Amino acid sequence: MQYESIILELLSRIQKLEDELALLKQALNGEPVSSNDELSYEKSNSYKKTTDEMLDLCYQYGKKVHNGENVKTLAANIAKKTNMNYNSSIIYLYAVSAMLDGTIYKRAISTKAIQKYFDNIFHEYGTEGLRKALHATRLHINYRKDCGHTVDSLEELCDKTEQKL
Repeated sequence: MQYESIILELLSRIQKLEDELALLKQALNGEPVSSNDELSYEKSNSYKKTTDEMLDLCYQYGKKVHNGENVKTLAANIAKKTNMNYNSSIIYLYAVSAMLDGTIYKRAISTKAIQKYFDNIFHEYGTEGLRKALHATRLHINYRKDCGHTVDSLEELCDKTEQKL
């Protein structure tokens, strides 16, 4: 299991506890308590298995991040619509944006997601777009190797995808 997903889960649980503590303090002080605000929702979402719906929405919204829209707002929308972990959605949004830019992304996303994003990018942006996505993923692979992680499945995916070009 990847340490990053464990750390994300723990951070999410800590944030949820902090949010609940803040609500309890408000209640004890006689202040009105509202648990419906955006930040309360977006940070209380715990880890869930990533679905195709989540991946697809992250891709669509990742293009918006690439075009300059606010990543936190988009991540909150993904969390509301799909019940995806807020922090995970941010990671996926930045990964899609980096693939479209051809720049490094440092947080790991699933190989399934990368394959899906390669296919989507090729269909929407053609060969040049796919080359940027491959370059970004190669930079990611090198970064992960430098951190001591095994990235064999990513290298295989990139090699297989490059052969199609």
